[in-house]
Amino acid sequence: MSRTTIDFGIDLGTTNSAIAILRGTNTEIIKNNLQHDITSSAVFIDKRKQIHVGERAKNRLEHEDSADDVYIEFKLRMGSDHPYKFKTSGLIMKPEELSSEVLKSLRADVQPCLGENVQSAVITVPAVFEQKQCSATKKAAELAGFSQCPLLQEPVAASLAYGFQSDVTKGFWFIYDFGGGTFDAAIMKAEEGSIHVVNHGGDNSLGGSHIDWAIVEQLIIPELIDNYNLPDLSRGNKECRAALAKIKRAAEIAKIQLS
Repeated sequence: MSRTTIDFGIDLGTTNSAIAILRGTNTEIIKNNLQHDITSSAVFIDKRKQIHVGERAKNRLEHEDSADDVYIEFKLRMGSDHPYKFKTSGLIMKPEELSSEVLKSLRADVQPCLGENVQSAVITVPAVFEQKQCSATKKAAELAGFSQCPLLQEPVAASLAYGFQSDVTKGFWFIYDFGGGTFDAAIMKAEEGSIHVVNHGGDNSLGGSHIDWAIVEQLIIPELIDNYNLPDLSRGNKECRAALAKIKRAAEIAKIQLS
């Protein structure tokens, strides 16, 4: 179908991503090929140079033979030239190229659900993303095949979603977004049918994933070293990458259950 408005929105997250469509004032999340609402922001490249995205890619982190062929949390390096080297295939990709693979996966999920090829979508970004990070996000969208991709600050997106459902037409709102890798806080003002940012702040290196690593490094690893004679167990040891991926996943699950 031919659209005259941009009705799709994408949360390109550090740990998980999602795509949704706006129908009137209601939002409908498009499920992926596993029938999940969210897609893991993970990319795995196999020895045949085939690219895999999502939960299956993330699970490869826990296998010794493929841990060096999977990357996650690359959003944290958006806007940089950091090289991600896939050992088996020999391929090297930049953060925006990895992000584009996630966007391609989300875009492809729309076809079987709605029968249309998405050309445009709004992509949300942290409020404290700098220009180079926003430019990298736009580049990722371009590589993924989007013709238009206006960027919207995450607190603004949250305020708009809340505003659709609120009877309050005038006042100040405090919005915070504690994500997988970034934290945003913003004061929004609603007045006479418009919503705008009064002030905002945040930390591009603070999120749920950082808490997971803190649990692993400050609580679990010291216990394992002391009780099982594992002096080389550390995040900086590449030989421990697969084992630490399993430990981090277990820490994340335990954290979620407790909270």
